[in-house]
Amino acid sequence: MIVRHFLLDVHEANSFVVACEETREALLVDAGAFDTDVEAFLRGEGLRLVKVFITHDHFDHTGGLAEYVSRFDAEVLCGLAQVAGCKATRVKHGDHVEVGRLQGTVLETPGHTPEGLSLAFPGHVFTGDALFAGSVGGTSSERDRLRQLDAIRKHIFTLPPQTEIHVGHGPSSTVAIESRFNPFFV
Repeated sequence: MIVRHFLLDVHEANSFVVACEETREALLVDAGAFDTDVEAFLRGEGLRLVKVFITHDHFDHTGGLAEYVSRFDAEVLCGLAQVAGCKATRVKHGDHVEVGRLQGTVLETPGHTPEGLSLAFPGHVFTGDALFAGSVGGTSSERDRLRQLDAIRKHIFTLPPQTEIHVGHGPSSTVAIESRFNPFFV
C-alpha cells in the first residue's frame, strides 16, 4: 500500500494519496485545493486516481474537488449526496471502499460536522478534522462534542494500537498515543 502526504496552502490542510501497488489505482483523501504536486506524484508513480474520499464538507477539505473530478473523472465518496458542487456517492459507517486490491472501511465520526466520516485501511486511518494529534476538531455544541468523543472512542481507538492516524491538519499520530495521551480522552 502506498500512502503519501501532501500539505496544502489552504489552512495548512492535509491531503493524502492512498494507492494499491499492484493495480496502480489511487484514492485521494480530502481535496482542499487542487495541488500540482499531487498530480505530478500520481503521474510520476503511474497511478490512476479513481476515487476521492471527503471526510467532511468544509472548504479547506473540498475546495479543489471539482478540479480533481474534472481532470481525473474520479468518483467522489462522502457522507452527502453532493459536495462542493460535485455529485457524490453517499457512504456510511461500515461501508467498504475498494481501491484496487485494498479495502478500506468507512467509520462514522460526526461532531465537527454532522456528516463527518473517517476511512480506515489496515495500519492507517484518515480522520479529517474529527481527531488531531493531541486535540479534536471543534464542535458547535456540547452535544456534538460528546457525540464526537464517543465516536472516536468507539471507532478509532478500537483499531490496533500501531494504526497510524492521519489527520486533517498537523502531524500524524497513532492510536496508541492518542488513546493514552490526548487530553480530550484522559
